[in-house]
Amino acid sequence: MMEESKKKLYVDRDGFCAEASMLFMMLAMVFRLIGSIGRWGEPLYLISQVALPMIGGLLFLLFVLIAGKKAFWATVIPVLLGVAYFVFQAMEVENELLRVGYIFFYLVIVVLYALTFSQHWMKWLLAAILAAAFLFHVAVLDVPVLMDTEKPVLFLDGMQEMSVLAVILSMLFITLAMRTVEKPVKKKAEKSGKKEETPAPEAKPETPAAPEPKPEIPTPMPAAEEPRPVEAEIVELPAAESKDGPEPAAAFPLEETPVEAADEASAADGAEHL
Repeated sequence: MMEESKKKLYVDRDGFCAEASMLFMMLAMVFRLIGSIGRWGEPLYLISQVALPMIGGLLFLLFVLIAGKKAFWATVIPVLLGVAYFVFQAMEVENELLRVGYIFFYLVIVVLYALTFSQHWMKWLLAAILAAAFLFHVAVLDVPVLMDTEKPVLFLDGMQEMSVLAVILSMLFITLAMRTVEKPVKKKAEKSGKKEETPAPEAKPETPAAPEPKPEIPTPMPAAEEPRPVEAEIVELPAAESKDGPEPAAAFPLEETPVEAADEASAADGAEHL
């Protein structure tokens, strides 16, 4: 699953436009109740001209107050009820062309209102159409009737027309109150057989393990060198002449102790005297 940023519509119920919209919707409900006095005995009229607008208005107020920030899209339900109410009302129009135009206009309004939640720029188109509809009702439909002195407008009929104008203004202000906010949403991987690549976790540097102690091998001690015998250098001394002939030369080691050297010297002196 991947996350991407998506905008959604919401309404701040404490804003001026939202409060104005709720105020006009409440006025529309009051005007509708007053204008329906004396006709509540007709079942079809009671359902289409009293119950539908009252239920739609109450749901509209409830959704704006409770779900204006989290689920503002739910206001499509009361708008559908309101469109059904206006369609029933348009059925009473004697001019067929005008009746078809009214029904088409109401259907366009509910479609644009629903599409505004996915195409947010459409709220400006919807606001322009609602403003034009209000001006059309006042300038084309209401003013000529009010100027006709031969057929004065009855109070109850005036209340019903005021209810219609209040509903149009309520829809206009709630459209202007719409705001957008960023919302993170999860995006599913495409169903084309491609698996979403999950990023591999970063490899943590491995701590080198302590080397295992090697068994100590005793170092062999070097063998003691045997003392080498010192070869004495033999020096041949001239033998002393004796009567019996020359004596063989004695072999003496090169190194002599002082005592031996003294004995040999005394023996040599004694032989010379003889």
